[in-house]
Amino acid sequence: MKDWDKRLDEKLANADWPLPSDTTVKAAVLIPIGLRYETMRHEILLTKRTDKVETHKGQISFPGGLFEKGDGSLLKTALRETYEEVGIAESAIQVIGKLEPVQTLKDVVIYPWVAKVDFPKEFKFSQDEVERPVFLPLEELIFEGLKPVVVPVSEHGLTFKVSSVGIVAENELIWGASAKILEQLHSILK
Repeated sequence: MKDWDKRLDEKLANADWPLPSDTTVKAAVLIPIGLRYETMRHEILLTKRTDKVETHKGQISFPGGLFEKGDGSLLKTALRETYEEVGIAESAIQVIGKLEPVQTLKDVVIYPWVAKVDFPKEFKFSQDEVERPVFLPLEELIFEGLKPVVVPVSEHGLTFKVSSVGIVAENELIWGASAKILEQLHSILK
C-alpha cells in the first residue's frame, strides 16, 4: 500500500494525448489522490454533482469537464476544471500519468489523468457543480475493488437499468464512467 505512487509512476506515461481529429465530444478528468488531513490516509477525491448541472445530476464523478479550444490540451482541460470545481491549484498537482480513455453511453470520450495532490485544508467547491465531496480511501479501492452493479436510471421521463461495475464511498455508489476509470486504477494497484 505504501508504494502506490511508485507503482503508478512505473505504469503510467506522463504525456498528453494528441487531440483526436474526429468529431467525438471530448472531456478530461483528474483523479486526485492525496493525504487527507481529517483521516491521515491517502484518498481519492470525487464529487457528488448538483441538480443544477446539465447532465449526470446527483452522480459521483471526478473533477473535470468538456474540452474547450482555449485549453490547448486535454491535460489543461482536466487542470482547469479541477480548479473551477474544487479549488485545487495547478501548483498543488503532480500529474503522474494517464489512463485509457473511457466512453460514456452518450458518446463522450473521457480522458483521465492520475495525480498526486496536496489537498488544501479548506476546499473551494463550485456551488453550481458540486453538492459535496466524496472521498474514497485508496486502501479500499486496492483491497476491495469494484463489483458488478445494476443501476436504475431516469432520463427524459424514461427509467431503465444500466449494468456497470461499482464501489461505495461515503454511502454513495460510484458507477458508470467513473467506476470504469477506477477499475483501471485498481488493476494497476492491486
